[in-house]
Amino acid sequence: MFKKIALYGFTYGSAATALHLIYWYKSMFLTASIGAVLPLLGNVVFTGMAVWRFLKSMMNQTDAPINFGRALFGSLLTALLVAMCTVAGLQHVLKNEKAKVQSYISIAMKHQTARIVKEFPVAEQPAKIEEAKAYISKQLDPISMATSQIQMCLSTGVVIALLVFVRGSRK
Repeated sequence: MFKKIALYGFTYGSAATALHLIYWYKSMFLTASIGAVLPLLGNVVFTGMAVWRFLKSMMNQTDAPINFGRALFGSLLTALLVAMCTVAGLQHVLKNEKAKVQSYISIAMKHQTARIVKEFPVAEQPAKIEEAKAYISKQLDPISMATSQIQMCLSTGVVIALLVFVRGSRK
């Protein structure tokens, strides 16, 4: 079971990480294109595929119905491996690509400042701009990024596991 978890987790995790790295290295954050959706799609689609393939291989391995606890545990571990691969790729970008990160921060601050100027009175604008800076730096904090990646992958893994298990138990 653990070999399959490692196989599907690392395989689909590296594919999801590749989409994150393409997003950062091709500077897709500079435009509001469809490329900005790549990291989210990478996490959801590849985590779902990893969990689905893992559960299908578990179901094909034996004729007896599989235990829901075992299926959920394996699915969560598979999703966690996908998330850990993605977190490793994002840590690489944060540590080694300072220029890309600074470019991202400047673009995000430009958009936030324009929004704040439109929506808030002049007296409140400096405080709101400082809040925006704090929010953007918190978004790029390694722990915050890791937490969001893990939560997204685990929640996708649980949903896919439940769907596959319910569909498989009907047969």
